[in-house]
Amino acid sequence: MAKIYLIRHCESEGNACRRAQAQTDALVTRKGYEQNEMLRRRFKGIHIDALYSSDAFRSIMTLTPIAKERGLPIKVRLSLREVTTGIWEDCAWGNIAKDYPAEHKVWTETPWITTAPGATTFQQAADRMVFCLRRIAAEIGDGTALVASHSCSIKASLCVMQGKPMNRVAEVGHGENTSVSLLEIMPNGTIHVEYTNDASHLPPRLCRTWSGVAGSNINMVIESCDLERQADVLSELAEAEHRERGAEFDRSAYLNAVREQMEGQPRSVAISYLKGGPVGFVQLGADAELPDECGVLERYYVIPHLQGRGYGEQLFGYAAHEMRYAGKTKLILRKNCSAEERRSLERFTFHEMRGHPEYEELDLYSPPCPYPILA
Repeated sequence: MAKIYLIRHCESEGNACRRAQAQTDALVTRKGYEQNEMLRRRFKGIHIDALYSSDAFRSIMTLTPIAKERGLPIKVRLSLREVTTGIWEDCAWGNIAKDYPAEHKVWTETPWITTAPGATTFQQAADRMVFCLRRIAAEIGDGTALVASHSCSIKASLCVMQGKPMNRVAEVGHGENTSVSLLEIMPNGTIHVEYTNDASHLPPRLCRTWSGVAGSNINMVIESCDLERQADVLSELAEAEHRERGAEFDRSAYLNAVREQMEGQPRSVAISYLKGGPVGFVQLGADAELPDECGVLERYYVIPHLQGRGYGEQLFGYAAHEMRYAGKTKLILRKNCSAEERRSLERFTFHEMRGHPEYEELDLYSPPCPYPILA
């Protein structure tokens, strides 16, 4: 009998920034790296024969501390990937709900029959996951393996392995990052699920901010600013941000500067909405003294009662997305920033920029997979 511990990956950029990063590779947050250490401690003293992961950076990083400690390679399998969300990939969940209301309604109410263009179904994900888990069981025989995968693929496959129809997948639940499910797989392929989604190794501070499938009450719509229509909205938000910093605000000068900036970078300023009302903005900038691969996050702001609650990270996610599409490999943020912006410095793996101590920088691209990628 093979024993498999099926593990959801650690907290990543998509989790923190409320973006659909299923097949999209994403950065790991500082919380994610702490979760990985807690996972390593959980398995202290438990014999492990093999480690398996999807090819996603966040999954590989989840098992890396254990791989280093045990001297084990991580065997990468494509079949352990997350479901595919099609053309929603790397979009903000709030924008998905706005731009694809019918399809998003299906996703939130009956996700197992998702109709997003280009997406795979939960059943398809479960079929390949179960096939892969049985193959792993055959490879390890009577051994024990840790397998890192993704939330939707895990809960869909757990649903199948427990003999439930896919329309009961919500009963399986959406496990915490690094939560563990224990499977026992017999030589004939029969699978027994011992327990699911256990996160007892995580202290409360390392559990997720949002519970369950987050809805429109927390997902912001973030759209590039149209100055012809939104000059008043942007200037009101910018004035509030200046006032918070104790800086003078000249509406005319500010709007002229934004207009000039957007002529060359039309998506460099965006406004965020929550429940239909404007609640923040993000502005990208530039510094001629920095290398071309650097993109500057000039500032972002959310109204006071939303600060410190994860909304600023959604604006940060917009900035990272736009910089990647502009060909930037590093995101730059000034050390002298607002308390809300500092939360991004603390949540992501920024470090002081060499030669520019006034800046913190973040590598926008995760390293390529260092292991052979097999089906």
